[in-house]
Amino acid sequence: MRTLMSMRVGTGVLASMVAIALVSGALPAVPAVIIAGVAFVVLGGWEAYSAYTHRDQAEKFARAHGWEHVPRTAAYSTRFTGMPFDLVGDSVRQEDVLRGTYAGLRCAAFTHVVETTRQGESAVVQSFHVTLAELPVALPRLDIVPENLAHHVAQALGGIDIEVESHEFNARWRVIARDRKYGHDVIDPRMIERLLAWDAHGRSIRIDGGAVMVWGPGREAVDTLAKRLDVVVGVARRIPAHVLRRYEEQGHAMREPDAPLTGPDWATTPGALTSRRYTGIGAEDEPLNPWRDPEENPSSGA
Repeated sequence: MRTLMSMRVGTGVLASMVAIALVSGALPAVPAVIIAGVAFVVLGGWEAYSAYTHRDQAEKFARAHGWEHVPRTAAYSTRFTGMPFDLVGDSVRQEDVLRGTYAGLRCAAFTHVVETTRQGESAVVQSFHVTLAELPVALPRLDIVPENLAHHVAQALGGIDIEVESHEFNARWRVIARDRKYGHDVIDPRMIERLLAWDAHGRSIRIDGGAVMVWGPGREAVDTLAKRLDVVVGVARRIPAHVLRRYEEQGHAMREPDAPLTGPDWATTPGALTSRRYTGIGAEDEPLNPWRDPEENPSSGA
């Protein structure tokens, strides 16, 4: 990721130098265009190579650890809000999705890609790495961002700044939520302790859409996946039980993808009425258990 970012910065610097030389007359037009073209071709080739390498690593990781690898999907495009999911483009997708169990929780990691094509120009591709742990309920959005980045993103994130009694925590983190009480309920002493751990330092963390996630710019190699999973699983486990219970009682429980269909027999049994499609009618008559411990041993993740 750092190499790719360096390539982008270097290409941008080279293009700027060529433009300055061209305007000042120090460099003829034709060589300037050739140099700029070569630079962008090299960058495009490197990005393609980076994507190929990342996919190969993801496939090997999935085979080694028994996880699922999905090369491309749009399943997460509309599930979450905020940066980078609010970005719009001609193609919004997730690449190299890895899904599996880590420390007893269902988790996923992927590259969120936003591609925009302007007429007569090359496609502009923005990529972001996302790692998440699933929650039993859909909680309101809460962002936890490093204090040194807060002035860049706070306005875009919106909401209210939440401060706690820990000076060390306030100096390191900016917590943004739309409900002050909810923010204080989530950021309790146990959560503060977890967020002050070294492995969470500098990461952008979000609770939203039934998940805890960390995200950032660019693709992230699988060799750091276990560290990212430690953070999201650690935060997920520190969300107070009374917060989860309150939102579950309000009807925000998340349903497991593989959970059996629930409801009266006429709604779950294939037949002429349902055309072998579950209608969902009557599901509220029977309680759901949206979160149960997996029977298999937790994966080590790396």
